[in-house]
Amino acid sequence: MISLTQTLVMVGMVLVLAELIVGIQTGFDLVLIGSILIIGGFGGMWLDSLTVALVMSTLLSFLYIFWGRKIVKQKIVVMTHNTNIDKLHGKIGVIIRTVTPDTAGMVRLDDEDWRAVSDELIYEKEKVRVKSIEGVSLIVEKIKK
Repeated sequence: MISLTQTLVMVGMVLVLAELIVGIQTGFDLVLIGSILIIGGFGGMWLDSLTVALVMSTLLSFLYIFWGRKIVKQKIVVMTHNTNIDKLHGKIGVIIRTVTPDTAGMVRLDDEDWRAVSDELIYEKEKVRVKSIEGVSLIVEKIKK
């Protein structure tokens, strides 16, 4: 029969494996909480005491949540990279196919043609500014003269 201390170890292993499957999205929390349960479970098995296992796991969890989590969050570096598409915000282009509120058109930015949408009517050869990007479409606005 499986004891409760062994159950702590198994739950800890499941959490560590879940972190491997999910990836870093959980911020490394599952690995650390899983490790805490494994340590507490093995401590309880070694001393043959469920009370020791629960006390160790609880104390280590509180230490991690109130103190260690801040340190881990500081150490995890989340890098964000601007992509080429982010450089399109605010750029000025020329409409090469008319844009209506109901129909997408085309805009030329530098030497590239992009799908363009707008909530206003914009005719060919008019200049526009890129307001934002939604999916594969540039949301543009007419440049007022």
